[in-house]
Amino acid sequence: MTDAGWILRNEIIWHKPNYMPSSAKDRFTVDFEKVFFFTKQGKYWFDQQFEPHQTKNLEYEKNKASKWGHKKKETCKPNVDDYREDTHAYSPQGRNKRTVWDVTTRPFKGAHFAVFPPDLVRPMLSAGCPPDGWVLDPFGGAGTVGVVASQQNKNCIMIEPNAKYCVMAEDRLDKEKPNEQT
Repeated sequence: MTDAGWILRNEIIWHKPNYMPSSAKDRFTVDFEKVFFFTKQGKYWFDQQFEPHQTKNLEYEKNKASKWGHKKKETCKPNVDDYREDTHAYSPQGRNKRTVWDVTTRPFKGAHFAVFPPDLVRPMLSAGCPPDGWVLDPFGGAGTVGVVASQQNKNCIMIEPNAKYCVMAEDRLDKEKPNEQT
């Protein structure tokens, strides 16, 4: 893609908490997939996505010498936050979305073997496609991208060479249309 002139903006890791078990005994089980965010130009439309701030209380024990030389254990609880309200990076909407996404896979009754969960697609379309914009899915499959695009009032062109999957995607789009009244 980069040789063809595209710009790689992010490499996103889709971590699958409910990964497919592996029977391999000579390697680690892979529980993620890579998603690449490419643009054609340096300036492009992007709607920043947010996730909740992460604040952690880290407890640790510290040996503290008393003024008489005896060692005494003291529990410390520093507050660690990736964004502090007193910095320019803080946003009340949350922190800028990270590139490792924990998204659970979901079964699909249509028997397509590589269905993306809508929760994986949703932030991608929200970030990369303006309202009433166009989405191109060159691997239409079961139509997940089309369903999410429709839910977000976006247009979608899907390409799928397998006629069986085209029918499956059309049926799914008909069944999962957004409520016309919203």
